[in-house]
Amino acid sequence: MLLNKISLAVLIALNLPSAAFSATIELGPDGDWFSILSGDRLAPGDEVVLRQGVYSDARRLVIRHCGVLGKPITIRCATHETVVFKRPDAKQNTLNLEGTQHLQLVGFEITGGSSGIRIGPYQGRQPSDVVLEGLHIHDIGGVAVTCNHEAGDYKRMTFRGNHIHHTGGHGEAFYLGGNNGTAIISDSLIEDNYIHHLDGDNISQGDGVEIKQGSYGNRIVSNVIHDTKYPGITVYGTAGRTQNLIEHNLIWNTGDHGIQAAADSIIRNNFIADAGGCGIYSREHQRAVPNSLRIEGNFVITRKNAALRIIGSTSEATGSGVQLIANRLFTANGHPAIRIDNVVKVSIDQNRGQGEIIGKDVDSKQWSTLTQPDHVDFPELSGHLVWRYLRRSIVESIFTESVIRK
Repeated sequence: MLLNKISLAVLIALNLPSAAFSATIELGPDGDWFSILSGDRLAPGDEVVLRQGVYSDARRLVIRHCGVLGKPITIRCATHETVVFKRPDAKQNTLNLEGTQHLQLVGFEITGGSSGIRIGPYQGRQPSDVVLEGLHIHDIGGVAVTCNHEAGDYKRMTFRGNHIHHTGGHGEAFYLGGNNGTAIISDSLIEDNYIHHLDGDNISQGDGVEIKQGSYGNRIVSNVIHDTKYPGITVYGTAGRTQNLIEHNLIWNTGDHGIQAAADSIIRNNFIADAGGCGIYSREHQRAVPNSLRIEGNFVITRKNAALRIIGSTSEATGSGVQLIANRLFTANGHPAIRIDNVVKVSIDQNRGQGEIIGKDVDSKQWSTLTQPDHVDFPELSGHLVWRYLRRSIVESIFTESVIRK
């Protein structure tokens, strides 16, 4: 049954254009929800409110609705109710968004399917201004959210406050952009997500957030990421366009590096502990050579490899090179704090840490050696959804205890 501020049936009867109005449409799992979501009746400003229950259908669910600037289309769960989209099998993705613009999906749960949400273009219309907020995506057969359709040009996407865990297949929480720049995501925000346990036996990769070569101007901010098979965050290069920003993230217990960035990134004020590889790692990848990297204010503790390792190209890179500025702590418990291999332009200023700096022409005089910091200036992340699941004191202890254990 549909409960509308302005009945769609009345609009049809009067032959009035529905785009002139904003409707609130209430749907339940026993009604004709599939045809509404996959149809073409929603107009800019419309809001779909989903009532409690499990929404499951073996057909391929494709959403192509487009709002406009200032009048997005919103699909959300009813307040204080639990809504679950559950595929009965893994033959299709749970949700497919094709050519959607100014669309918001808010507050419901997604499980089953080959991937959680796959976003791509439709008949030349590129997806933009899509908001995924407060979703719970888990126990799926592949990646949680993908923006990697060949020739896709994704702009101003927002992925905020989502809880993602126990993926499958490639296993990333967010797979954004295409290999070698075959798809581009730009000017987008990945913020306040809680991502964990992307490390199951059936996962081949399992990055927390991966942004591919050529994508630019994206912000990866205040995410909490742990127990991944690949790095917590992986970025490549921007092909000379606006740098990507990686800031205020908490990352621990990764099977690989904490953050891996090839080039063109600002890596600032992140906390990284117990990475399976290096804390922060940079090397040449898909035409991106370590360059235009600003690594600033980070707190990094590792036990197995260098806190920071950079493998430069075999020839001198032009541009700004790599700047290490006022990092709060680089320590690797017996391994080099910083290791620089091959030719790369590196400047080091006002950093603190424990351990050696290894690398040709690296000036270690601007390195302040600490036997043990007196405290850990742990970030607040006030209101972050992670505190619904983990006690703050336990998370803090992962970083404070890592500083002193050998």
